[in-house]
Amino acid sequence: MNVEEAERSLALIRRTQAKAVRSQAWFPAWYAAGVGLFVTGVQFVTEPGTPVVVMMVTGLLLAAGMGALIALLVRTRTMTAHRSLVRANVMTLFMLWLALGIGLCLAVAFRLDAAEVAYARTYAGLVMTAFLLVTGPFVGRWMSAMLARRIESGS
Repeated sequence: MNVEEAERSLALIRRTQAKAVRSQAWFPAWYAAGVGLFVTGVQFVTEPGTPVVVMMVTGLLLAAGMGALIALLVRTRTMTAHRSLVRANVMTLFMLWLALGIGLCLAVAFRLDAAEVAYARTYAGLVMTAFLLVTGPFVGRWMSAMLARRIESGS
């Protein structure tokens, strides 16, 4: 094999890898929404006035649900990007997205709490969950596209 054939083969391999990475979001939207629901559940069980029995039962269900969510993610992921591909720009985007969701949750919680709405944090958690569910597919696809571009460029 000469140099040109090797370069063509490597370029084909990179295009195939990039196509595979682009074919699915970096993380599934259902997982992000599930984590949001877990946070909402934690908000609910820690709200003032929640009966102790409800706190205990819901806490156990939340722990089991999070375990099942993680197990489902591990079983259904057909591929993951090697950590060498995940650079600061990808993680920065992911962290900014999470910070925006958390900030939204806090803003709604403080606003509802100031208005003396019962279970303000729980409602705020639901708002954050909706944000993660709606925006998650776009963020996950964008992150996959960024990773695919890195593969194609060979850097």
